Amino acid sequence: MNTSRLKSPYPRLPALTLVAVLCACHGDVTPPTDEPAPITNASGECIDPPRYTEDVSTCTPLATDYQPRVAGSAQDAWAVCISDDNIYHRLYTSISTIGRVAAFDFIADSLWRKTKVPTVEDFTQARLRYTESEGLGSRVERREDIHYPAAPAACNSSVSIPADFPDRCVGPAKLRPLINESFASGMRGETPQVNAARIEAALLWFLYVSPLSEVTSCTTKDADCDSAWAYYTGGTPRGEAVGLARYVRELAPETHERAYDATLAVRCWRDLDRANPATQLELRDRARSQLDAALLRGMAVIVRQRFQELSCTSGEAREARWAFLKVLVPLMGREARLRDEARADTLEREVQRAHPEEVDVPAAVAALDGLFACP
Repeated sequence: MNTSRLKSPYPRLPALTLVAVLCACHGDVTPPTDEPAPITNASGECIDPPRYTEDVSTCTPLATDYQPRVAGSAQDAWAVCISDDNIYHRLYTSISTIGRVAAFDFIADSLWRKTKVPTVEDFTQARLRYTESEGLGSRVERREDIHYPAAPAACNSSVSIPADFPDRCVGPAKLRPLINESFASGMRGETPQVNAARIEAALLWFLYVSPLSEVTSCTTKDADCDSAWAYYTGGTPRGEAVGLARYVRELAPETHERAYDATLAVRCWRDLDRANPATQLELRDRARSQLDAALLRGMAVIVRQRFQELSCTSGEAREARWAFLKVLVPLMGREARLRDEARADTLEREVQRAHPEEVDVPAAVAALDGLFACP
């Protein structure tokens, strides 16, 4: 399988660096001690978390990749289309998905982006936002993973369908029970950091599968192309990322560029193919494949970061990272096995350790880097 992808035609964003701040001190100077500097704060969080600098200089484009035709960029094999000005042009003014991504960010700010451990009230307010009518929870309940064969009926049509087809019916079969259980436990005041991490991982899983599902359903409902773009971007321009795009852009800016290009590829397809239902399905599948590759790389970098943070967290903060990985690493398993069985075995072995301190972090990170090197 050729997993190489395109190096960005846009100016590269500066990598995250650690800045040493020198302080001119007055008065007595405290003599140095032999005790090592602490690596965690009172909550067990990394004082100096590991930083990842993305390097995709060896990645090259696939012949099927789409690029917007900005000044200085190479041309691709796609016909001229509406996306070539590097802007996503909405098919419809109103996109309800934007509100669902805003709900995700509200939950994130309430539960895991806080500088303090989330409270029972934080979980209560986050759950109210999650369960709004036609909101985020309503889509988790019906979400399907298009990587697996379709069930004989819609996943939300009966209780038996998700039970019989759990991989396809990932929302009702896997994500909804986990999210509901974690909200309930957090609202009882139980292991709040761990429950917040489980909710975070499950919702990121949802945000990964959702754009791909919406590209597929856009075949008969063109508004879903808008939803595919919005599930990744939150309805924002390339440089103003929220939701899943915020995670990817902060850790791997080149991967974010490629994922945004892929959302433009989806819109380009629907501009070139205006039939209803669409007829140029090969073009649709090229766009969806490009989006999938970039999103998988983004998810891998997120998982990579949490593995690294196992080494510098303690207490419940470490348990929260471990809970996050136990939820999200299985998402990577299907594609990992297609790409490299040995590396997939390594990744699976490390996440199945009995305790987080037993994890071989360098081995897990090396497996991820080998499996998902390019967006």
